[in-house]
Amino acid sequence: MAKKVMPVEKLKASKAKPVPVRIVSEGPSTSSYKDYEARERKYRAEDALRTIKEYNKITSDKTLMKDVKQMAKSQMNDLKKLC
Repeated sequence: MAKKVMPVEKLKASKAKPVPVRIVSEGPSTSSYKDYEARERKYRAEDALRTIKEYNKITSDKTLMKDVKQMAKSQMNDLKKLC
């Protein structure tokens, strides 16, 4: 089975001069950076609030805290064996 070859037009070298390009902006404007900082602060505050809520939920669960203390003691004993 013979392959079909598509006709291809040969490229010709252009003698046109390149178009000059001017850079309009060197980077993000200060206002967009301030917006970014404000969004980042808001996100970090929301994340901290979620962490505090989770901490309060964990510390109010007496059974879970008992298990946490037991696990902490076990890990401390394991670390003492290494040192």
